[in-house]
Amino acid sequence: MKLWENLLGFRQRVLSRNVWRILFSKYTIVTLIFLLYLLFDTNNIEQWIRTGSTLRSQERQIRSYNKEIEQTEEQLSTLQSNKDSIESFAREKYYFLEDGETVYIVE
Repeated sequence: MKLWENLLGFRQRVLSRNVWRILFSKYTIVTLIFLLYLLFDTNNIEQWIRTGSTLRSQERQIRSYNKEIEQTEEQLSTLQSNKDSIESFAREKYYFLEDGETVYIVE
């Protein structure tokens, strides 16, 4: 019982002076209002995080598409430079064949 009374007395002394002053200071109230505004506004923090992750994934897609474009351009330049490369590309990719040839596709 004595411990409980000591706890209540301590609580009243602490709350009566420092804690209430800190909790109800103008800076604390303005900060809390600002945080609530950030949480419940239409452009809230959750929306910012989602938008950032979407942006990062789209940047990854752009990088992968640029790599594909570079590879395709290299292949195009190779095909334009040599007639034999066009023929081998057509045979491998589209299974072209000359008259009298038989093609077996093994997958």
